[in-house]
Parts: sequence; structure tokens; C-alpha cells
Amino acid sequence: MKPLTKLGEYQAADGSLWELWERDGVLTIQHDGLPCASSFTYGSEQSMAETALSPITRAGQPQVMLAGLGLGFGLAKAMECISREKARFIVAEPLEAIVAWNRAFSPNGALLDDPRVSIEPAEAAQLCRKRTGSLHAILLRHVHARCELSLGDAQAYFNALKGGSLLAITLAKPDKRLESTLRKAGFDVSSSPVPASDKGKQLRMHTLVLARRGRFVPFAER
Repeated sequence: MKPLTKLGEYQAADGSLWELWERDGVLTIQHDGLPCASSFTYGSEQSMAETALSPITRAGQPQVMLAGLGLGFGLAKAMECISREKARFIVAEPLEAIVAWNRAFSPNGALLDDPRVSIEPAEAAQLCRKRTGSLHAILLRHVHARCELSLGDAQAYFNALKGGSLLAITLAKPDKRLESTLRKAGFDVSSSPVPASDKGKQLRMHTLVLARRGRFVPFAER
């Protein structure tokens, strides 16, 4: 068996432990011993970006927020989907260690130097409270634990989106409580299974939750 190597460790202000591990070329970020991002299983992140951004590919100046950087695969797919020079990709990542690990080890690290990308050291909901009606999409990767989304944070996401735009969330499994919270915040909600990865012998599935703010009108027609 290939050796398991620890590449980084960081203890957050709340006492939680974040670690970066590598084995046979596969990178894994762990939070208190549980994997939360991997360079092996990122298929659901790609599906999330493709689905949430497909309605806005013709928008003149699209603004996309990513709640959490992970290992950058969601950001990479979002930038592939929207290559416009005036696009803006806002990454809400409060942990400096995650950003540093991406720059040093992730195959997507160079994207952080793209002038269209801005890294904000804050939680996404906090940033959304200052961006009423300005975002074309919000991508929230949350696949290895229950998404404890408060009604207040859900409303902050709702208010930050333009009409017809999507909040997309990846989960390890369906979560009816989360869907209920999103509906209470005003979203129209649907969910579907998506492959966690196109690698490996066994097909693992994640859940993609799509929460839309109102009826969609193509941005190119506005």
C-alpha cells in the first residue's frame, strides 16, 4: 500500500482540526478526522457548477459566489463554464490554511491568481448580507456532514441572488430538513442524485439540491 503523508495541519479558532493528506497522488482535506474534500471524489462539485451556471452563461457580467474552496475543483469547473473576461468568482473561504494548501499542492492552485477570482476570508452567508440582489449563482459544497443551515443564513442567500438565480448545494445524502429550511426562506427547491466521482470501481452518489429564487428570465434578455 502506498504511504499516507500529512502535508499540512491547522487548528482553527473554534478548536477544530484541519489536515491535508496525500496518498498515491490523491489529496484529501480532513476536518476533525472526517474527509471534506478530495481530488478523487469531486464529480458532484462539477455537476453543481454546470447545473447552476448553465442559465447564466450569456450574462454580460456574471457574479458567482463559492461557499468554501475545497481543493478548487468547483471553482475550476465554474470558470470553465463561464469564460467571460468580465465574470467575477467570489470564493468565501475563512481558513487561510485552505487557501495556502491550494496554492502549494492543488492542481487548481494557479486559478487563485486569475484577476477574475477574489478570495474573501469570511463565511459566505456573512458576505451575502452585504450583496443584496447582486449574485447570479451561489455554490455551496457540503458533502460529508449534515448541512446545518439556519433560516437566517438561507434568507441571506435568497436576498443576495438576482431573480431566477440558483443556490446549489452538494450533500452526501438527501436532507428533507434542509429543503424545508430553504422553502421557508422563499426558494423553489428540487433535488437529484449525481455521481460523487467518475473514478473508482463502485459508483457513489451525492445529492444536488437546487434552490431557485423565483422564475427564471434569461439574463441575455434583460
